[in-house]
Amino acid sequence: MHPNCRIQLNNARAASGRQPMTSAQEAAIEARLSGAMRQLARTDPNWRALTPNQRMLAGAQRAAQDIAAEAARKVANAQAQVLKTAELETRLQDQLSAQAMAGQKVERTAALVHDFEKTNAYIDGVKRDNVRGLMDLIAAADDRQGATVGRQALMILFDAQNPVMTRDLALEVFAMGNAGTGNAAARAGAAAWLKITDQMRQRFNASGGDVGRLDYGYLPQAHDQLRVLKAGQDAWAQQVLPMVDRSRYVKEDGVRMNDAEVLDMLRGAWETISSDGANKTAPGAFKGQGARANRGAESREIHFKDGEAYLQYLGQFGTGSMYDAMIGHIGGLARDIGLVERYGPNPEAQMRVQFDVAQRADGDGALGGGVRVFGNKADAYWRLLNGTAGSPQSARIAQVGQHTRNVETFGKLQGAVLSSVTDLGTYFVTTGFNKLSYWDAFTNIGSAMTKDSKDFMNTHGLIAESMISDLNRWSGENVAQSWSGRIAASTMRLSLMNAWTDTLRRGFQLTHMQGIGKMRGTDWGNLAEYDQWRLSNAGLTPDDWSVIQRAQPVVHNGAEFITPDGIYATGDPRAGEVVAKYLGMISDESEVAVLNPDLATRAITSAGASQSGTIPGELWRAVMQFKSFPIAMISRHWMRMLDTPQGLEGAPAVANRLAYSGALLVSLTALGAIAFQSKQIVSGKDPVDMTTPKFWTKAFAQGGGLGFAGDILLGDTTEDRSPLDSFGRLLLGPTFGSAADLYELTKGNVDEALAKKNTHLGAEALRFARGHAPLVSLWYAKAALDHAGLHAIQENLSPGYLSRVQTKARRDWSQDFWWEPGTGLPDRGPSFAEIAGQ
Repeated sequence: MHPNCRIQLNNARAASGRQPMTSAQEAAIEARLSGAMRQLARTDPNWRALTPNQRMLAGAQRAAQDIAAEAARKVANAQAQVLKTAELETRLQDQLSAQAMAGQKVERTAALVHDFEKTNAYIDGVKRDNVRGLMDLIAAADDRQGATVGRQALMILFDAQNPVMTRDLALEVFAMGNAGTGNAAARAGAAAWLKITDQMRQRFNASGGDVGRLDYGYLPQAHDQLRVLKAGQDAWAQQVLPMVDRSRYVKEDGVRMNDAEVLDMLRGAWETISSDGANKTAPGAFKGQGARANRGAESREIHFKDGEAYLQYLGQFGTGSMYDAMIGHIGGLARDIGLVERYGPNPEAQMRVQFDVAQRADGDGALGGGVRVFGNKADAYWRLLNGTAGSPQSARIAQVGQHTRNVETFGKLQGAVLSSVTDLGTYFVTTGFNKLSYWDAFTNIGSAMTKDSKDFMNTHGLIAESMISDLNRWSGENVAQSWSGRIAASTMRLSLMNAWTDTLRRGFQLTHMQGIGKMRGTDWGNLAEYDQWRLSNAGLTPDDWSVIQRAQPVVHNGAEFITPDGIYATGDPRAGEVVAKYLGMISDESEVAVLNPDLATRAITSAGASQSGTIPGELWRAVMQFKSFPIAMISRHWMRMLDTPQGLEGAPAVANRLAYSGALLVSLTALGAIAFQSKQIVSGKDPVDMTTPKFWTKAFAQGGGLGFAGDILLGDTTEDRSPLDSFGRLLLGPTFGSAADLYELTKGNVDEALAKKNTHLGAEALRFARGHAPLVSLWYAKAALDHAGLHAIQENLSPGYLSRVQTKARRDWSQDFWWEPGTGLPDRGPSFAEIAGQ
């Protein structure tokens, strides 16, 4: 700082009774002034014609304006924080009353967790409301225009990109739709992206944020921390230098920075990216622990010169695809919007206060272990909600853990859809709980498969989870879009698991929206007591309901539906919040009908929302893999059964705890029996005797979700494993099972060889390889592949293998094979006589 400036400022401070500036304050003022001058240097075409004093004065004026604006925003945010605190207190008091009504222990901690769950649904509603505006982008991502035949096959099998479309889309985004590529699909996709991201930016700013608008189209920078670190600081900076837009990097006098100066800036960026997990932070996102409304306020440092430079960088130092980064960016913005709209501009400060209040209300140690909600601490739910649990401490450890889980996913879940017939039980129980039409729920399963209904749902925000990269159902957390993640995702698609799940969820969502359409004619005060509780429990208030009532319904397939556009058309200033609640409610309830992990399940399967990228955290995630489904069955259904108030006017029969539990047990056990028998037939075996207690124990476990995990880890009924080995796999997870197999394959066979015993090395190696190979055990092709040659190979490697398989089936289940192992074609169909014990 110039000495005269320092003197003048200190004189002014002295006149107002303040102490002289510290060195830190001086540095902050200089940085502020320098930043303002560089900003003006880029935007003012006459900047270089000004004298140094004129530039200094203009910079000071701009800095003063910025400071004044920030001060005003700070005051406004403080007022908004007070209002949001009051709104939260009202919600918590309502939930405490609901606890008392349901006969539960009244606990503020549990009420706070319930609010987190509603906020999680709200964030999902914000995301879906915005993703529906990106259908042109999604269509462009799937467009095969200009792709070779081989590339088209990769797109179908592994969600590979079309490089032609990706390039054109990136060019159009950077050029704000004016790149002149001539690619109509790319231009439409870019227009949709630019519109939605700007709308979300404005909505975030309306709640206290301060994210400026770039003068070029923005694409999120998904840095791969490991690749950046491996390149090294100087090499990375040198490689990135030709990719950046040099016009963005100017000094205070308007002269562009030279190579050395830009390289210095890039070296600083390298330190940030390579050292603190910035690959998970959107460019410009606030790095500290302050107000979430500050996220995005800092200037972005890396500006690529065009779309091709961006893609070049992504190919060298990025993670995932451009589309992964774009959808991930929308999810991050939705999270920020949801948190500031629910908890104010500074949600972290809000939660520090709320945790203290809950601890005083519920007793000492409430958050540290005294009061837990479904076995979790309240702050575990919060870490999941605000995203901190998903940011890895070590990218390398997190990557190894994710690859390992992905390999288990694509190796073990190729027949998962056969177990998923039990979804029909939870589907119809949830239908009854919500007082929806069983007939509509049944017919809408078929309707959900039609293109017309798919387009209708996509338009109105109820987009299939497989389209927006939300694959929580079996993995317990998102499948990372690495090479292993793409194979895992491909396995889910080719096994028809995605089609099954998406169809059922869409069918339920259609039914639920129809139900709301039928209810809308009834004012809140005239709704049945049970309906009021159900809507309130989902986060809707009487004021929200009045907005929904004013929405003009849309007719689809002869039924009336309340849509987001209809709610927006009311012109209500809170329409955006109501849409988020409405879509969040519909989506979340569909994940009860067709199970998806909730916050409670995710907290348990991540060791209390422990940060990923730590050895204990990754080991626990490995142990808990495939256990999210049975845990979600308990947290979503059995806890709902216990938490629902009894005796409410207008409640359906299934709202009664005894009826709910009975409906679940009977339907899931019956469907579990069907699932178990289906697997026998698909594997070439006759159905087993259903008159034995052993069978119905298996059916009960299968239907309740626990049997799914057990079936995955125990393997086929004909596999030769000890009960202790099978129990260990079930308890410690599939990664432990694979490690045990590998141990037996190496050390075990060496020991047998030294003891001059038969090792069966080849057969065991084949079994291990097949258990970890993608797409070779798909349920509809497994038997054909076995009989086409794998059985012969297995027999050759381990003579007597096929006879042992048949002997074990007869010993365990008195079961024969309708397609004899080792034969080419079957000589008969499955025999169903054994079902009745004949």
